[in-house]
Amino acid sequence: MIFTVTISELALFLAAIAFFILVIYLIPAIIQLRNTAKAIEDFSQKAKEAAENINSLVKKVNGHADEVGDVVKKITDVGRILVNQLKVPVITIASIIAGIEFVFKHLRKKEGDKNVRK
Repeated sequence: MIFTVTISELALFLAAIAFFILVIYLIPAIIQLRNTAKAIEDFSQKAKEAAENINSLVKKVNGHADEVGDVVKKITDVGRILVNQLKVPVITIASIIAGIEFVFKHLRKKEGDKNVRK
């Protein structure tokens, strides 16, 4: 039994063997590519969860910052009220003390001293 092979059949057979060898060498690369894609998918899921956690923390911090701003505003308002409420009595007390001091200086002045304001 004799097999006759033409050049085109031989070229086709060699191309098929080359393709088979290429597929065998590419199998580990394809497996590694699949593992890498799965790792990227896992990482993106974890990143999504982390982003959601960060968003919730940012919302909490913003809420606390608003509360702190309200407290600072209330403290400022209380300070203004205190200043406004204490300004008049402090000025009155200072005026009374200055008047009493003037009276005592006037009463204790020496007979030769005509300038009472010293």
